[in-house]
Amino acid sequence: MNRLADWLDIRPDEVRKVVLSFFGAFLVISFLILGRSLREALYLTTFPVETLPYITAAVALLSVPTVAAFARLISRRSPQTVLKGVMVVLAIGIGVAGWATTRSPAAVVLFYLLVALGALLLTSGFWLVTAELFPVRGAKRLFGLIGAGGTLGAMVTGNTLAVVAGNVGLSTLVPGLIVILGLFFLVEMALPRLPGTAAPSGKDRTGGQASVWRGLGDATRSRHLRTIALIVFVATVASTLIDYQFKELAQANFAASTDPGVSLAGFFGAFYGWTGGVSLLVQVLLAGRLLASAGLGITLAILPLTLLLGSAGLLLIPSLVLATLVRGADNSLRKSLHRAALEVLWVPIPDDIRRKTKTFIDSVVDAVGEGTGAAIVLLWVTIPGFPSRYLSIFVALLAVYFLYLSRRMGTTYVETVTDQLHAGRAEAGGEGDQRDLLSVSFTHIDIRPLLEESGVATATTEISAVAARATAAIEQARAGAEGSGAGDDAHASESGAVAATPRDVLVLLGSSRSSQVLEALTQTDTWDATHVPALTRLLARDAFYEQAVAILRGIEREALPHLTATIRDDATDFVIRRRIPRVLARYRSAAADDALLDVITAPRFEVRYRATIGLVRRRRAASELSARDWREMVWEAVRSELGKERPVWELQRLLDESDPPDDELVVERVGVRGELSLEHTFRLLSLVLEPEAVRSAFHGLTQGNERLNSLALEYLEHALPEDVRKKLWPVIGDLSEYQRARTARPLSEVVSDLVKTDATLFASETERGALRKLLDEGGGPPEQPEP
Repeated sequence: MNRLADWLDIRPDEVRKVVLSFFGAFLVISFLILGRSLREALYLTTFPVETLPYITAAVALLSVPTVAAFARLISRRSPQTVLKGVMVVLAIGIGVAGWATTRSPAAVVLFYLLVALGALLLTSGFWLVTAELFPVRGAKRLFGLIGAGGTLGAMVTGNTLAVVAGNVGLSTLVPGLIVILGLFFLVEMALPRLPGTAAPSGKDRTGGQASVWRGLGDATRSRHLRTIALIVFVATVASTLIDYQFKELAQANFAASTDPGVSLAGFFGAFYGWTGGVSLLVQVLLAGRLLASAGLGITLAILPLTLLLGSAGLLLIPSLVLATLVRGADNSLRKSLHRAALEVLWVPIPDDIRRKTKTFIDSVVDAVGEGTGAAIVLLWVTIPGFPSRYLSIFVALLAVYFLYLSRRMGTTYVETVTDQLHAGRAEAGGEGDQRDLLSVSFTHIDIRPLLEESGVATATTEISAVAARATAAIEQARAGAEGSGAGDDAHASESGAVAATPRDVLVLLGSSRSSQVLEALTQTDTWDATHVPALTRLLARDAFYEQAVAILRGIEREALPHLTATIRDDATDFVIRRRIPRVLARYRSAAADDALLDVITAPRFEVRYRATIGLVRRRRAASELSARDWREMVWEAVRSELGKERPVWELQRLLDESDPPDDELVVERVGVRGELSLEHTFRLLSLVLEPEAVRSAFHGLTQGNERLNSLALEYLEHALPEDVRKKLWPVIGDLSEYQRARTARPLSEVVSDLVKTDATLFASETERGALRKLLDEGGGPPEQPEP
């Protein structure tokens, strides 16, 4: 079972929900197949086929008040509670109507209506519950598998019906529907409980009760919902027309049999069973993978393309064999690829909007589609008596429009995901949890406890202590020097000395005495290119950093050549280089863009980090950077960042927090491995993608909210180039358990890589030596190294 779960990409916390949802889909479609076969066989043996459009239109009309009541109840109570109530009422009604079908033609009509309306509510209600159980990414991975439960139900129920239909009467199969409802009731009882009332989202904050008209209004206002509704409508109309052609040819073929009703029931059962088998294979082998690789637009386009080709064939050769193949392809794809893709489209929609509109679109729009198809049949075949083969022309036109809608949905879906990502970020705020972003890290372990046991952490502690003592000594010496300088200044004042002259400024700026440097900075107003090197060196001194930045910003023409040359020079103190971007970010010259772009792939992380912040500030002020190929350079930097060894990625950090970024990417750091590397990568992405969307995606990944995390991954999957996405995915954690296991490496390899890196944590030779000794001794604790 574990191997099967790995192969199907089911995560450990999803197993129970997936298994129950799988059996729920099995039971829903079993009810649909058995109910449809029974209702159609009973109806066609009682009434002529020409009256079929009337009963189809009746279903469409009655679906409006039925869905209105269902939507109103869902707005007040949990979808699961309402769905279980529907099952109870439906079981009682079917039991009574099924018993009376042998006694009254009116009971046959009642049975047909109950089963048809019940199938609409059960199917819509089941997927409504399922959409709230899984986030977007889980839906794309698992809805194909869950839908496979339905196709398995179609195959098992259809083939069982084909076997038993010839041995028992149709009315004796009615209790099977009640048994299915009872089992489905138990499945819904075992699923996790959903909230009774969804929190209102977006502009709809009224909290009003749901209704058909409210659902219609919501569906009309949203481009995404309008497209879903049109897809449902067009697909249903086309399927209804093909279904009529199929049933007409089937009735004509079995009219001469001994018992046409039993023959038709067996034929329909076998048909739905075999098409269910094809659907099952498509669901298990193709649906999830096709949704993940090809996307929703292409997946949705497969059904209309099939309908277009099939309708052309039926127009030329109207035979039962071809009609069975076309209707079989339609039935198989609608229950596999089309259903899985359609249900994924609902997941990013807020719960309150989904509850008000999904039932309306699934039931009313679907029923209206069937009614429209029935009206076309009535006006083309029943009344004027035109051949049904020409219905294929209508199907072909609908298929072409369906293809257009599929292409449009590829765009509207991404827009909806992005909008919901923004909305979710605003509602969630900036609070994050302390989870590990790199849940699929190549190291997959935290080696620090082991290093502590091995003495390396002790060595690091001692090194830190020595560094602290050295820092204290330096500060003490500096304080003494400043005291001495203050004495000298006082003596000079007593002797009548005057303030520094301009020719003394360079000497004072280079002084080790803080008082003299401060004198040069405060008493001099005229700065030129000769002062720039000394001012640049002051960027490394925390006490004068802000003043040096302010002065350098005011002399752009004089300072720009030296600053751009300095930031590009890898031999220059990186403390100075990492602070130059703050100055360049305020310059107006295109040379500042060029210099910052040149160092976003610099060896030192802090230089890259600060340069990117500078570029973000410049782009925010000017919309576009001035360098001609700046987008290609940024993408190159993204690829370079993602191509670094995992230990380097995880251990990159800042030595100080001066000049914190103000680009709203980071609300609050949560202190996990690799967070700064991920932050830096997303800041680069905000330069070449829509900045607000990237910020929302970063927050979705770091706040620990499953729905926001899923929306962030879905946005990134559509927005990133394929090679970038493949490199980023192991970092942000959207991999299967099988892929996680493959990324884990032995501890010896991890520590060996750490020894070779220039990561800040392992920069000293002492730490490297301790780690080498740890490896040489096979993991035993090394001797305590000298600090």
